[in-house]
Amino acid sequence: MTNADNLASLSQISTNVMVSSDGMVTWLSTGIFRSSCSIDVRYFPFDEQNCTLKFASWTYDSARIDLTQKSNIGDLSNFMANSEWEIIRLHVKKNVVKYSCCEETFPDLTYTVQMRRRPLFYVFNMMFPCFLITIVAFLGFCVPSDSGEKVSIGVTTLLSMTVFLMLVAESMPPNSDSLPLIGVYYLSGIMIVSIATAMSVASLNLYHHGRKNVYPVPKWIAQLFFFIIPKLLFINIELPARWQQQQQRRNNILNPTSTSSRKNQFEDDYTNITKNMNSLHNGPITLDEDSFEYDKITVTSSDNIHKSSIPLVLRSYTSKQQIQKSNYNNNNNFKSSIHYIHRLIEKNERRCEEQERKTKLAQEWQILGQVVDRLLVYLFLICTIFVFGFILFQAPHLRLK
Repeated sequence: MTNADNLASLSQISTNVMVSSDGMVTWLSTGIFRSSCSIDVRYFPFDEQNCTLKFASWTYDSARIDLTQKSNIGDLSNFMANSEWEIIRLHVKKNVVKYSCCEETFPDLTYTVQMRRRPLFYVFNMMFPCFLITIVAFLGFCVPSDSGEKVSIGVTTLLSMTVFLMLVAESMPPNSDSLPLIGVYYLSGIMIVSIATAMSVASLNLYHHGRKNVYPVPKWIAQLFFFIIPKLLFINIELPARWQQQQQRRNNILNPTSTSSRKNQFEDDYTNITKNMNSLHNGPITLDEDSFEYDKITVTSSDNIHKSSIPLVLRSYTSKQQIQKSNYNNNNNFKSSIHYIHRLIEKNERRCEEQERKTKLAQEWQILGQVVDRLLVYLFLICTIFVFGFILFQAPHLRLK
Protein backbone atom coordinates (compact mmCIF):
# COMPACT_ATOMS: atom_id res chain seq x y z
CA MET A 1 0.00 0.00 0.00
CA THR A 2 1.17 3.47 -0.87
CA ASN A 3 0.01 6.04 1.64
CA ALA A 4 -0.14 9.70 0.63
CA ASP A 5 0.11 10.73 4.28
CA ASN A 6 3.67 11.67 5.25
CA LEU A 7 2.95 10.90 8.90
CA ALA A 8 1.34 7.53 8.25
CA SER A 9 4.03 5.64 10.18
CA LEU A 10 3.16 7.53 13.35
CA SER A 11 -0.53 6.72 13.04
CA GLN A 12 -0.01 2.94 12.76
CA ILE A 13 -0.29 0.88 15.90
CA SER A 14 1.83 -2.25 16.32
CA THR A 15 -0.31 -5.34 16.83
CA ASN A 16 0.54 -9.02 17.28
CA VAL A 17 0.15 -11.67 14.63
CA MET A 18 -2.11 -14.61 15.48
CA VAL A 19 -1.12 -18.05 14.10
CA SER A 20 -3.54 -20.98 14.33
CA SER A 21 -2.76 -24.74 14.24
CA ASP A 22 -3.88 -25.12 10.65
CA GLY A 23 -1.43 -22.49 9.45
CA MET A 24 -3.88 -19.55 9.33
CA VAL A 25 -2.08 -16.30 10.12
CA THR A 26 -4.21 -13.34 11.20
CA TRP A 27 -2.85 -9.83 11.48
CA LEU A 28 -5.20 -7.03 12.45
CA SER A 29 -3.47 -3.77 11.62
CA THR A 30 -4.84 -0.26 12.15
CA GLY A 31 -3.80 2.95 10.48
CA ILE A 32 -4.91 6.17 8.88
CA PHE A 33 -4.62 6.28 5.11
CA ARG A 34 -4.79 9.35 2.91
CA SER A 35 -5.44 9.09 -0.78
CA SER A 36 -5.82 11.59 -3.62
CA CYS A 37 -8.54 11.49 -6.22
CA SER A 38 -9.75 13.71 -9.01
CA ILE A 39 -12.61 16.04 -8.09
CA ASP A 40 -15.36 16.79 -10.57
CA VAL A 41 -16.79 20.22 -9.67
CA ARG A 42 -19.33 20.31 -12.49
CA TYR A 43 -22.31 19.99 -10.13
CA PHE A 44 -20.83 21.86 -7.17
CA PRO A 45 -22.31 22.21 -4.51
CA PHE A 46 -24.61 19.29 -5.43
CA ASP A 47 -21.73 17.09 -6.54
CA GLU A 48 -20.95 13.47 -5.88
CA GLN A 49 -17.38 12.18 -5.83
CA ASN A 50 -15.96 8.70 -6.28
CA CYS A 51 -12.60 7.99 -4.67
CA THR A 52 -10.78 4.65 -4.86
CA LEU A 53 -8.44 2.96 -2.36
CA LYS A 54 -6.32 0.21 -3.85
CA PHE A 55 -4.73 -2.46 -1.59
CA ALA A 56 -2.16 -4.73 -3.25
CA SER A 57 1.32 -6.21 -2.87
CA TRP A 58 4.19 -4.98 -5.00
CA THR A 59 6.46 -7.91 -3.97
CA TYR A 60 4.47 -11.10 -4.18
CA ASP A 61 2.44 -12.18 -7.18
CA SER A 62 -0.80 -14.14 -7.16
CA ALA A 63 1.08 -17.45 -6.94
CA ARG A 64 2.53 -16.48 -3.55
CA ILE A 65 -0.21 -14.31 -2.07
CA ASP A 66 -3.91 -14.06 -2.64
CA LEU A 67 -6.24 -11.29 -1.50
CA THR A 68 -9.93 -11.98 -0.91
CA GLN A 69 -12.83 -9.91 0.48
CA LYS A 70 -15.44 -11.11 2.92
CA SER A 71 -18.26 -9.13 1.23
CA ASN A 72 -18.75 -6.73 -1.63
CA ILE A 73 -19.91 -3.95 0.70
CA GLY A 74 -17.64 -2.19 3.15
CA ASP A 75 -18.40 -2.01 6.86
CA LEU A 76 -19.56 1.47 7.91
CA SER A 77 -20.71 0.58 11.40
CA ASN A 78 -17.84 2.48 13.02
CA PHE A 79 -17.94 5.41 10.63
CA MET A 80 -18.33 8.85 12.20
CA ALA A 81 -20.63 11.18 10.23
CA ASN A 82 -19.05 14.21 8.63
CA SER A 83 -20.70 17.64 8.41
CA GLU A 84 -19.48 18.29 4.85
CA TRP A 85 -19.65 14.88 3.20
CA GLU A 86 -22.09 12.01 3.30
CA ILE A 87 -20.96 8.45 2.51
CA ILE A 88 -23.47 6.96 0.10
CA ARG A 89 -21.80 3.68 -0.78
CA LEU A 90 -18.63 1.74 -0.04
CA HIS A 91 -18.02 -1.35 -2.14
CA VAL A 92 -14.97 -3.51 -2.83
CA LYS A 93 -13.87 -5.38 -5.92
CA LYS A 94 -11.05 -7.87 -6.46
CA ASN A 95 -8.86 -7.38 -9.53
CA VAL A 96 -6.08 -9.50 -10.96
CA VAL A 97 -3.81 -7.29 -13.04
CA LYS A 98 -0.84 -8.12 -15.23
CA TYR A 99 1.62 -5.26 -15.37
CA SER A 100 4.12 -4.53 -18.13
CA CYS A 101 7.09 -5.19 -15.84
CA CYS A 102 6.38 -8.80 -15.06
CA GLU A 103 4.84 -11.90 -16.55
CA GLU A 104 3.05 -12.81 -13.33
CA THR A 105 -0.30 -11.42 -12.26
CA PHE A 106 -0.86 -9.45 -9.07
CA PRO A 107 -4.10 -9.40 -7.09
CA ASP A 108 -5.52 -6.25 -5.51
CA LEU A 109 -8.62 -5.13 -3.63
CA THR A 110 -10.08 -1.82 -4.82
CA TYR A 111 -12.41 0.00 -2.45
CA THR A 112 -14.62 2.66 -4.05
CA VAL A 113 -15.97 5.34 -1.73
CA GLN A 114 -18.99 7.16 -3.18
CA MET A 115 -19.73 10.33 -1.23
CA ARG A 116 -22.03 13.30 -1.65
CA ARG A 117 -21.46 16.87 -0.53
CA ARG A 118 -23.89 18.38 1.96
CA PRO A 119 -25.09 21.55 0.14
CA LEU A 120 -26.90 23.34 2.99
CA PHE A 121 -23.97 25.62 3.80
CA TYR A 122 -23.55 26.78 0.21
CA VAL A 123 -27.28 27.10 -0.44
CA PHE A 124 -27.86 29.24 2.63
CA ASN A 125 -24.76 31.43 2.33
CA MET A 126 -24.34 31.77 -1.44
CA MET A 127 -27.27 30.64 -3.57
CA PHE A 128 -30.17 31.99 -1.54
CA PRO A 129 -28.67 35.53 -1.29
CA CYS A 130 -28.15 35.48 -5.05
CA PHE A 131 -31.82 34.68 -5.56
CA LEU A 132 -32.88 37.46 -3.18
CA ILE A 133 -30.61 39.97 -4.93
CA THR A 134 -32.15 39.01 -8.25
CA ILE A 135 -35.65 39.55 -6.85
CA VAL A 136 -34.57 42.97 -5.55
CA ALA A 137 -33.43 43.82 -9.07
CA PHE A 138 -36.94 43.06 -10.32
CA LEU A 139 -38.43 45.36 -7.70
CA GLY A 140 -36.67 48.15 -9.57
CA PHE A 141 -39.45 47.91 -12.15
CA CYS A 142 -41.95 48.85 -9.42
CA VAL A 143 -40.04 51.99 -8.40
CA PRO A 144 -41.69 55.18 -9.75
CA SER A 145 -39.93 56.43 -12.83
CA ASP A 146 -39.80 60.00 -11.52
CA SER A 147 -37.77 58.95 -8.47
CA GLY A 148 -34.58 58.41 -10.48
CA GLU A 149 -33.61 55.24 -8.57
CA LYS A 150 -34.52 52.55 -11.09
CA VAL A 151 -31.11 52.29 -12.74
CA SER A 152 -29.15 52.72 -9.50
CA ILE A 153 -30.92 49.68 -8.01
CA GLY A 154 -29.85 47.56 -10.98
CA VAL A 155 -26.23 48.72 -10.76
CA THR A 156 -26.13 48.06 -7.01
CA THR A 157 -27.45 44.53 -7.46
CA LEU A 158 -24.83 43.89 -10.15
CA LEU A 159 -22.07 44.89 -7.75
CA SER A 160 -23.51 42.62 -5.06
CA MET A 161 -23.63 39.68 -7.47
CA THR A 162 -20.01 40.30 -8.43
CA VAL A 163 -18.91 40.21 -4.78
CA PHE A 164 -20.70 36.90 -4.21
CA LEU A 165 -19.15 35.47 -7.37
CA MET A 166 -15.70 36.29 -5.97
CA LEU A 167 -16.58 34.40 -2.78
CA VAL A 168 -17.56 31.38 -4.85
CA ALA A 169 -14.27 31.50 -6.74
CA GLU A 170 -12.32 31.59 -3.47
CA SER A 171 -14.15 28.61 -1.98
CA MET A 172 -13.51 26.31 -4.95
CA PRO A 173 -10.33 24.59 -6.09
CA PRO A 174 -8.83 25.93 -9.33
CA ASN A 175 -10.19 23.75 -12.10
CA SER A 176 -10.45 24.41 -15.82
CA ASP A 177 -12.01 21.11 -16.84
CA SER A 178 -15.61 22.16 -16.27
CA LEU A 179 -17.60 25.14 -15.06
CA PRO A 180 -19.25 24.52 -11.67
CA LEU A 181 -23.00 24.62 -11.35
CA ILE A 182 -22.95 27.42 -8.82
CA GLY A 183 -20.81 29.47 -11.22
CA VAL A 184 -23.41 28.98 -13.95
CA TYR A 185 -26.04 29.96 -11.40
CA TYR A 186 -24.28 33.23 -10.60
CA LEU A 187 -23.47 34.01 -14.22
CA SER A 188 -27.12 33.50 -15.12
CA GLY A 189 -28.14 35.78 -12.26
CA ILE A 190 -25.72 38.47 -13.43
CA MET A 191 -27.02 38.21 -16.99
CA ILE A 192 -30.64 38.43 -15.81
CA VAL A 193 -29.92 41.46 -13.62
CA SER A 194 -27.97 43.11 -16.45
CA ILE A 195 -30.85 42.60 -18.88
CA ALA A 196 -33.29 43.83 -16.23
CA THR A 197 -31.22 46.99 -15.78
CA ALA A 198 -31.12 47.54 -19.54
CA MET A 199 -34.88 47.08 -19.72
CA SER A 200 -35.29 49.59 -16.88
CA VAL A 201 -33.39 52.10 -18.98
CA ALA A 202 -35.65 51.30 -21.95
CA SER A 203 -38.81 51.73 -19.86
CA LEU A 204 -37.48 55.05 -18.54
CA ASN A 205 -36.91 56.13 -22.11
CA LEU A 206 -40.51 55.30 -22.93
CA TYR A 207 -41.77 57.05 -19.81
CA HIS A 208 -39.98 60.31 -20.65
CA HIS A 209 -40.36 59.94 -24.41
CA GLY A 210 -43.36 62.24 -24.61
CA ARG A 211 -41.54 65.18 -23.03
CA LYS A 212 -39.18 65.61 -25.96
CA ASN A 213 -41.28 64.32 -28.87
CA VAL A 214 -44.47 65.65 -30.40
CA TYR A 215 -45.81 62.51 -32.05
CA PRO A 216 -48.26 60.19 -30.25
CA VAL A 217 -47.94 56.50 -29.46
CA PRO A 218 -48.29 54.39 -32.62
CA LYS A 219 -51.69 52.82 -33.03
CA TRP A 220 -50.58 49.16 -32.99
CA ILE A 221 -48.47 49.75 -29.87
CA ALA A 222 -51.40 51.48 -28.17
CA GLN A 223 -53.78 48.65 -29.08
CA LEU A 224 -51.33 46.12 -27.65
CA PHE A 225 -50.28 47.90 -24.45
CA PHE A 226 -53.46 49.83 -23.63
CA PHE A 227 -56.10 47.17 -24.30
CA ILE A 228 -54.68 43.63 -24.70
CA ILE A 229 -51.77 43.33 -22.23
CA PRO A 230 -53.53 45.05 -19.27
CA LYS A 231 -56.38 42.56 -19.57
CA LEU A 232 -53.96 39.62 -19.63
CA LEU A 233 -52.01 40.90 -16.62
CA PHE A 234 -55.13 42.13 -14.74
CA ILE A 235 -53.83 45.71 -14.65
CA ASN A 236 -56.17 48.66 -14.23
CA ILE A 237 -54.87 51.69 -16.11
CA GLU A 238 -56.35 55.08 -16.90
CA LEU A 239 -56.61 55.34 -20.65
CA PRO A 240 -55.44 58.56 -22.31
CA ALA A 241 -58.15 60.96 -23.49
CA ARG A 242 -57.66 60.10 -27.16
CA TRP A 243 -58.08 56.39 -26.52
CA GLN A 244 -60.95 56.91 -24.10
CA GLN A 245 -62.94 58.43 -26.94
CA GLN A 246 -62.15 55.48 -29.19
CA GLN A 247 -63.10 53.07 -26.43
CA GLN A 248 -66.37 54.96 -25.95
CA ARG A 249 -67.15 54.76 -29.66
CA ARG A 250 -66.37 51.06 -29.58
CA ASN A 251 -68.71 50.60 -26.63
CA ASN A 252 -71.39 52.55 -28.49
CA ILE A 253 -71.10 50.15 -31.40
CA LEU A 254 -71.32 47.18 -29.06
CA ASN A 255 -74.21 48.73 -27.05
CA PRO A 256 -76.60 50.46 -29.50
CA THR A 257 -79.35 50.78 -26.86
CA SER A 258 -77.37 53.25 -24.77
CA THR A 259 -76.46 55.15 -27.94
CA SER A 260 -80.11 55.55 -28.97
CA SER A 261 -81.06 56.75 -25.49
CA ARG A 262 -78.32 59.39 -25.58
CA LYS A 263 -79.48 60.39 -29.08
CA ASN A 264 -83.06 60.87 -27.86
CA GLN A 265 -81.83 62.94 -24.94
CA PHE A 266 -79.82 65.12 -27.33
CA GLU A 267 -82.88 65.64 -29.54
CA ASP A 268 -84.96 66.71 -26.53
CA ASP A 269 -82.30 69.19 -25.47
CA TYR A 270 -82.10 70.55 -29.01
CA THR A 271 -85.90 71.01 -29.13
CA ASN A 272 -85.86 72.96 -25.88
CA ILE A 273 -83.07 75.23 -27.13
CA THR A 274 -85.00 75.89 -30.39
CA LYS A 275 -88.14 76.88 -28.48
CA ASN A 276 -86.18 79.32 -26.35
CA MET A 277 -84.59 80.92 -29.42
CA ASN A 278 -88.01 81.36 -31.09
CA SER A 279 -89.38 83.07 -28.01
CA LEU A 280 -86.47 85.51 -28.11
CA HIS A 281 -87.12 86.39 -31.76
CA ASN A 282 -90.87 86.89 -31.29
CA GLY A 283 -90.61 89.11 -28.18
CA PRO A 284 -90.59 92.98 -28.36
CA ILE A 285 -87.31 94.83 -28.28
CA THR A 286 -87.46 98.37 -26.79
CA LEU A 287 -84.73 100.89 -27.27
CA ASP A 288 -84.27 104.25 -25.54
CA GLU A 289 -84.48 107.13 -27.97
CA ASP A 290 -82.27 109.29 -25.76
CA SER A 291 -79.37 107.07 -26.61
CA PHE A 292 -79.49 108.23 -30.22
CA GLU A 293 -79.50 112.03 -29.38
CA TYR A 294 -76.07 113.44 -29.90
CA ASP A 295 -76.73 117.13 -29.20
CA LYS A 296 -79.57 119.46 -28.12
CA ILE A 297 -79.49 123.28 -28.38
CA THR A 298 -82.08 125.38 -26.44
CA VAL A 299 -82.72 129.08 -27.10
CA THR A 300 -84.62 131.23 -24.57
CA SER A 301 -85.19 134.38 -26.61
CA SER A 302 -86.52 134.79 -30.11
CA ASP A 303 -84.36 137.81 -30.65
CA ASN A 304 -81.23 135.87 -30.17
CA ILE A 305 -82.23 133.58 -33.00
CA HIS A 306 -81.99 136.30 -35.58
CA LYS A 307 -78.83 137.72 -34.08
CA SER A 308 -76.84 134.56 -33.76
CA SER A 309 -78.46 132.16 -36.18
CA ILE A 310 -75.51 131.92 -38.57
CA PRO A 311 -72.78 131.61 -35.91
CA LEU A 312 -74.89 129.10 -34.05
CA VAL A 313 -75.24 126.97 -37.13
CA LEU A 314 -71.50 127.16 -37.72
CA ARG A 315 -70.73 126.34 -34.12
CA SER A 316 -73.21 123.50 -34.18
CA TYR A 317 -71.75 122.13 -37.40
CA THR A 318 -68.20 122.47 -36.10
CA SER A 319 -69.04 120.81 -32.79
CA LYS A 320 -70.76 117.96 -34.57
CA GLN A 321 -67.67 117.42 -36.73
CA GLN A 322 -65.46 117.41 -33.68
CA ILE A 323 -67.76 115.02 -31.90
CA GLN A 324 -67.90 112.74 -34.93
CA LYS A 325 -64.12 112.91 -35.32
CA SER A 326 -63.56 112.14 -31.66
CA ASN A 327 -66.09 109.33 -31.84
CA TYR A 328 -64.35 107.99 -34.92
CA ASN A 329 -60.98 108.13 -33.20
CA ASN A 330 -62.42 106.52 -30.11
CA ASN A 331 -63.99 103.81 -32.22
CA ASN A 332 -60.69 103.19 -33.99
CA ASN A 333 -58.83 103.03 -30.70
CA PHE A 334 -61.47 100.76 -29.26
CA LYS A 335 -61.37 98.48 -32.32
CA SER A 336 -57.57 98.30 -32.26
CA SER A 337 -57.68 97.48 -28.55
CA ILE A 338 -60.29 94.81 -29.17
CA HIS A 339 -58.21 93.32 -32.00
CA TYR A 340 -55.09 93.36 -29.83
CA ILE A 341 -56.92 91.67 -26.96
CA HIS A 342 -58.40 89.19 -29.41
CA ARG A 343 -54.95 88.33 -30.76
CA LEU A 344 -53.63 87.89 -27.23
CA ILE A 345 -56.52 85.61 -26.34
CA GLU A 346 -56.04 83.56 -29.50
CA LYS A 347 -52.31 83.31 -28.85
CA ASN A 348 -52.94 82.24 -25.27
CA GLU A 349 -55.53 79.71 -26.41
CA ARG A 350 -53.12 78.28 -28.98
CA ARG A 351 -50.41 78.07 -26.35
CA CYS A 352 -52.79 76.38 -23.91
CA GLU A 353 -53.96 73.97 -26.61
CA GLU A 354 -50.36 73.14 -27.53
CA GLN A 355 -49.46 72.65 -23.88
CA GLU A 356 -52.51 70.46 -23.34
CA ARG A 357 -51.65 68.43 -26.43
CA LYS A 358 -48.08 67.91 -25.21
CA THR A 359 -49.38 66.96 -21.77
CA LYS A 360 -51.71 64.36 -23.28
CA LEU A 361 -48.89 62.96 -25.43
CA ALA A 362 -46.60 62.78 -22.40
CA GLN A 363 -49.38 61.03 -20.48
CA GLU A 364 -49.71 58.42 -23.23
CA TRP A 365 -46.00 57.62 -23.13
CA GLN A 366 -46.01 57.55 -19.33
CA ILE A 367 -48.86 55.04 -19.26
CA LEU A 368 -47.02 53.00 -21.89
CA GLY A 369 -43.90 52.98 -19.69
CA GLN A 370 -45.92 51.83 -16.67
CA VAL A 371 -47.49 48.95 -18.60
CA VAL A 372 -44.08 47.92 -19.95
CA ASP A 373 -42.70 47.93 -16.39
CA ARG A 374 -45.42 45.59 -15.16
CA LEU A 375 -44.98 43.33 -18.16
CA LEU A 376 -41.22 43.12 -17.57
CA VAL A 377 -41.76 42.25 -13.90
CA TYR A 378 -43.83 39.19 -14.83
CA LEU A 379 -41.55 38.16 -17.70
CA PHE A 380 -38.32 38.39 -15.74
CA LEU A 381 -39.79 36.72 -12.68
CA ILE A 382 -40.92 33.77 -14.78
CA CYS A 383 -37.58 33.64 -16.61
CA THR A 384 -35.66 33.75 -13.32
CA ILE A 385 -37.60 30.90 -11.76
CA PHE A 386 -37.33 28.85 -14.95
CA VAL A 387 -33.60 29.46 -15.46
CA PHE A 388 -32.63 28.88 -11.83
CA GLY A 389 -34.82 25.78 -11.60
CA PHE A 390 -33.37 24.40 -14.84
CA ILE A 391 -29.80 24.97 -13.60
CA LEU A 392 -30.36 23.45 -10.17
CA PHE A 393 -32.06 20.34 -11.50
CA GLN A 394 -29.04 19.58 -13.65
CA ALA A 395 -27.56 17.85 -10.60
CA PRO A 396 -28.12 14.08 -10.87
CA HIS A 397 -29.69 13.58 -7.44
CA LEU A 398 -31.97 16.64 -7.83
CA ARG A 399 -33.54 15.68 -11.11
CA LEU A 400 -37.22 14.82 -11.04
CA LYS A 401 -37.81 11.21 -11.78
